[in-house]
Amino acid sequence: MVKKTHLIAVIAVVAVVLVAAIAVALNPDLSGNQEQEPETREIVDMAGRTVTVPTEINRVVAVCSGCLRVLTYMDAADLICGVEEFESDPTGRPYAMAHPEYASLPVIGPGHGGDAELIAAENPDVIFCSDARSPDFDAIQEQTGIPVVCIVYGGLDTPEEIQTFYDGLTLVGEVLHKEDRATEVINYFSDIIDDLDSRTSDIPDSEKLSVYIGGLSAGGKHGIVSTNAYYAPFTLTNSKNVITDEMVDGSTSVVSIDAEIIPSLNPDIIFIDYYGLSLCQEDVVAHADVYGSLDAIKNNCTYGLIGYNWYHLNYGMVLSDAYYVGKVLYPDQFSDVDPEQKADEIYDFLVGASCYDELAELYAPFGPVSLR
Repeated sequence: MVKKTHLIAVIAVVAVVLVAAIAVALNPDLSGNQEQEPETREIVDMAGRTVTVPTEINRVVAVCSGCLRVLTYMDAADLICGVEEFESDPTGRPYAMAHPEYASLPVIGPGHGGDAELIAAENPDVIFCSDARSPDFDAIQEQTGIPVVCIVYGGLDTPEEIQTFYDGLTLVGEVLHKEDRATEVINYFSDIIDDLDSRTSDIPDSEKLSVYIGGLSAGGKHGIVSTNAYYAPFTLTNSKNVITDEMVDGSTSVVSIDAEIIPSLNPDIIFIDYYGLSLCQEDVVAHADVYGSLDAIKNNCTYGLIGYNWYHLNYGMVLSDAYYVGKVLYPDQFSDVDPEQKADEIYDFLVGASCYDELAELYAPFGPVSLR
C-alpha cells in the first residue's frame, strides 16, 4: 500500500512538472526571460539629426513659434510640463484658448526658444522645437542633456508646404506613440482640402470674381498694401487673386505692394484681415484719390476675415477662413455651408473646443466691413 501511494505521488509530481514545462513553452513570458523593451530608441528629425529619445515619454515642452499648437493638435496637452512666457495670455490663439491650463504651467523662458536652465528645471523627457533651421537646438540639447526633436512647421499655401506640415505631424506621432492621431489629423486636413477643391476646381476663371486680400498681419499690424500672392484661403478655393506670382517674384510670404498699382488691378471683391482693419480704413480715407475708384469699395464688396498669423500659422483659421471665402465668392457651391458652424467643427477637432464665438468677439464675426 505504501509503495502504491509513493508511486501515485511520483506520477503527480511528474505531471505537474510536465504541465509547467508546456505552459512555459507556450508562453515564454512566464519563463522570466522575455525580451525587455529598450529604454531608448533613435529617430531622425526634420533637421536630419539622429536623436535618441526615451521609449516612454510622459513630459514634454514645445519651443519656437507654433510648436505648442502642433502638440495640441496631436492630443498631447496632458504631456506639456512647461510653456514659453507669453503663453500666459491665450488671446487670439485657439490652441491656448481651448487649454487655459497652459497659462498656469511653469514658464520655460521667452518665446522663440525658451531658456535652457528653465527648461531643464521642468525635467521634460523631450524638447520639441518647430524651427529646424535654428542654430540653437543643438546648444539647448547639450546644455540640458535632454533630447531636442526638430520639426519644420509647414503651411497650407502650396502642396510642398502642406506635405511639410504632414511630415511634422507624422514625426510627432512617432516620438509620442501617437501615430493614429497623426493619421487622423492628416486625413482631416486632406479631406477638407479636397472638399474645398472639389467645390471650386471646375469653375472657369472667366466666371470667377477677382479678389484681393489686404491688411495681412506679419510681425504686427499692416495696412491695405500688405498682401500675399499665395494667400491660403484663396489658393485652397481656386480663387482669382489679382496679386500674381510674377508681381512678388515668386514669394509665398506676406509682402507690401506699391499702392499705386491697386487701382489698375481693380478687384471685384476685397477681403481684409481684421487685425489690420483700422489701418486699412485709415489708408482708404487718407488716399481717397487712389482707392476711391475701386469697384469693390464703391459697391461695398469688402469683407472681413479673422487673421491667422499669430505666433506662426493658425491652421484651423486658414480652413475656416477658406470656407467663408468660398461662401462669399461661390454661394451656389457653398450653399450647404455655415462658415461659423464649420469653424467650430474645425476647432473642436483640432484643439478640443469650439472657439469661433470667442474669436468673433475678439476681432469681429465673418461679414461685410466698411473701408470708408
